[in-house]
Amino acid sequence: MAAVVVLTISVLVLGGLIGYRGLQPARDNGETDADLKDEGSHAAAIIGDDTISEQKWVEELKKRYGKNMLLEMLNRKAIALEAKSQGIQVTQEEIQERLKKQMEGYVSEEAYYEEMQNQFGLSRDDLVLEVMYRISLEKIATLGIHIDDQQVNSYIREHPDEYNSHKQLDLAWITVDKQDEAEKILDRLDKGEDFAELARSYSTDQFSKDNGGSLGWTDEDDPFLPETVMKTARGINPGESAGPLKVPNGYAIVYVKDIRTEDTEPPQEIRQEVRQELALQQAGPLDELEKNLRSKYGARITADFPSS
Repeated sequence: MAAVVVLTISVLVLGGLIGYRGLQPARDNGETDADLKDEGSHAAAIIGDDTISEQKWVEELKKRYGKNMLLEMLNRKAIALEAKSQGIQVTQEEIQERLKKQMEGYVSEEAYYEEMQNQFGLSRDDLVLEVMYRISLEKIATLGIHIDDQQVNSYIREHPDEYNSHKQLDLAWITVDKQDEAEKILDRLDKGEDFAELARSYSTDQFSKDNGGSLGWTDEDDPFLPETVMKTARGINPGESAGPLKVPNGYAIVYVKDIRTEDTEPPQEIRQEVRQELALQQAGPLDELEKNLRSKYGARITADFPSS
């Protein structure tokens, strides 16, 4: 679920703001290297003739975000205690299934992990821990809530656009920097050259080029690919390519390898997702549950925080 990533990203974004704040000039109060020695603190950063002490850095962290971070840590402790009390466990299969869901729209598993690391500083271990926490929280929230088949069927009937059969396209593309480069590649395709080989040789998309430009099976309304690409792909037949198409990083040539239509009956995994979503709707706000569990286990903050 996207909510898992958003939860973690919110903390990391705050951390980024702290880092930005910490790199502002640090001596507008006349601080000197001698002051650092007097404080018994190591230098955390240096810019020009200015030095930011580790103590000042930590104080700024605590002042602005320390309480929120402590609450997040207490939440995790409280959820772990409640899960143990209720005999709730999270399996590796559940973790992998949730991660797989989060990876939808990425060209590969590696592309997903690289994006999370580059954009938000999240390692694989970080993502696994967040998924474990979220699943535990949801299981606790939905204890004792029963959703029957009739409720699931009703929900699916009320959301036909989401669960009716729809097309999926097996796509590949070649991206280049300039339009004339794309036109030259199109000419070579028209003369019978292999799309995959041209992608390996010329595509600028590092995630797909080694796989011959393959993007894999994507929904016909995939939100993660440029709309110009998807609109064009929907209008051509298997075995055809089209372009040049203007995309954010240059120009693209799209190739439709195959088209398939999904079954009209939602698979069991989809029905289980609907069941879980309906249960969560009945459970109420998860942040209230976190607050209640902190209280249940006697959580309290004893640290002092510098005044703003």
